[in-house]
Amino acid sequence: MILGYSSIAQRRVIRAAAQTAAISEVSIASKSRAEPNEGWPKRGHFFADYDLALRESQADIVYVSLPNAMHEHWVLAALASGKHVLVDKPAMTTREACERGVKQARLSGRMLAEATVFDYHPHFEALRGFLAVQGPLTHADAQFIIPPLPAANFRNHTELGGGCLLDMSPYAAGLMRILGGGLPSHVAALAGTRHPETGVDMGFSVQARLANGGIFSGHFSFEGEYQNRLLIVARSGSVMIERVFSPPADHRMEWRQHVRNVETVVTFEAADTFARFLDAATRAIAADDHEPLHRDLLADAECRARIAAALADPPTLVR
Repeated sequence: MILGYSSIAQRRVIRAAAQTAAISEVSIASKSRAEPNEGWPKRGHFFADYDLALRESQADIVYVSLPNAMHEHWVLAALASGKHVLVDKPAMTTREACERGVKQARLSGRMLAEATVFDYHPHFEALRGFLAVQGPLTHADAQFIIPPLPAANFRNHTELGGGCLLDMSPYAAGLMRILGGGLPSHVAALAGTRHPETGVDMGFSVQARLANGGIFSGHFSFEGEYQNRLLIVARSGSVMIERVFSPPADHRMEWRQHVRNVETVVTFEAADTFARFLDAATRAIAADDHEPLHRDLLADAECRARIAAALADPPTLVR
């Protein structure tokens, strides 16, 4: 069952659920939208109230796709109703809230997983192989920049859990965990500007020493021309990857790979990262193996907290 008929739920989650063998029916709960006339794949029930949906739905899994500020309440409510929970990133707005959520999931024998799905693309497995041969990793540089969002978008409103830090720091945290093999040992950060009307943060830059000694730098923003790429530099090779954070389901990912000054282009088959995430989550539930996803959620929440702390104590700039 999906709580919230959001844009990402409509465009990606429902379609991915239709591809997931372990999911037999998809129900939807929405307070802001009417039941779609055209229906949806694996159509189940439609609920106009979230509490009613949690009480009456026979679903085993709830996918929470609501504005960020609403995540904690409905994650905890879904866990209390005895359901496993998947939730859009950021899972919850603070590290402490994430810890409360995982604690309740563990006590109830249920899984809580954050849908930061970009790293479920198979090219990340190839990247691990590339680093094993050409590594170690020395530098990673990420850019995810989008043009300004419409004023009404929830990401522009503090009371709804808006702001670039909450929306995009899960990408930075996920990359640092994947590429570094753990939490970074040192984090520095600089804030971008504020929204001229609502005051939410519009961007941040972060630099960190990864757990394996490599350097990570990332630039994330709601206020520029679209950029979506990752550069990996290893001892004897490098890889530039476009559309790394949000590849469409039909996108053929390409690497521009350099090894000892020889460039090649490596192309990967299209892969739906949402479907791969749902498949991994349902397999983990079937195997009663919740802890790897719990650990990832908690590690990313801790890393996001370190970025926030660094933004609150920026380095002194010499004029």
